[in-house]
Amino acid sequence: MKTIIPKQKEPFLKDGIEVLHAKTNKWISEIEFINIEQDFLKEMMSEHIISLCEMENFKTAKLFLNGIEHENKLGAKLLLDIQDHKMNLALLMENIYLKKEDDFRKKQQELKLEVNNYIQNFRYIKEEVFKLVLHIMKKEKSQKLLPK
Repeated sequence: MKTIIPKQKEPFLKDGIEVLHAKTNKWISEIEFINIEQDFLKEMMSEHIISLCEMENFKTAKLFLNGIEHENKLGAKLLLDIQDHKMNLALLMENIYLKKEDDFRKKQQELKLEVNNYIQNFRYIKEEVFKLVLHIMKKEKSQKLLPK
């Protein structure tokens, strides 16, 4: 007679703690780079683009500037959360938090969603800013080419 062995529960996340720790390092790097991009876009918009905007584009540019600033604040908070989580994972790797591993794995999933949303939101803002800047640059170019 054959015995059926029940399927064992798989861990919440299959990755080892070291892999999760490496992913948090990657998130930190991505958010820090996005922070540099945000600073660049804010500087470009406030110093060079807004002065060239007509009224309709000015409102849009101000809206994007506010969006970039908002994302910058969210990124700073997210970065702190990730760094805290990274520290907890490091402690877990040292077998200090053995009973809380599932909690850290759940936190990893939550942070993964937050990081992905943050990156997608910023990419959207960046794309729209680039479109606006391109539109303004083309308009400036065409005005320079018109005979006076």
